[in-house]
Amino acid sequence: MSQDTTQRTEYIAGLRALADLLEQHATIPLPVQGVLVPMGIHYFTEDAREGMAQFARVFPGSLDKKTREGGVADYFNLVGTLHGVKVQATAFRDQVCTRVVKDVREVTEEVPDPDALAAVPTVTVTKTVEDVEWVCEPLLAPRELAARS
Repeated sequence: MSQDTTQRTEYIAGLRALADLLEQHATIPLPVQGVLVPMGIHYFTEDAREGMAQFARVFPGSLDKKTREGGVADYFNLVGTLHGVKVQATAFRDQVCTRVVKDVREVTEEVPDPDALAAVPTVTVTKTVEDVEWVCEPLLAPRELAARS
């Protein structure tokens, strides 16, 4: 069994064990991933288009196409639900989509004058900054004992 196959097998077993744990202990909250935000499946590889297409073919339900722009990169997402678990497959948009220029037009906009901004002097400001340390006691120790250790 290759490392990749072993890791996949262990991950799937872990998901089943987590499902059993959640089913047996109603006081444990559901994970955020899958409920509030989708569980992410990332196709950040050279064959992203093929991987996303395969995901779309085998997914048992409808998928919504969504794009996300900004930050470091632009993304293409396929978002769906498996029995109440939100799932999202993601790839870099330029690996799965084709950029098509539909029109070219001139746009005029007001921007700050860079020469005037360069001439604006800087000022020195003093501010209060907290240096913080987080101390986390052992979760299973009573608070009184944890405070003394």
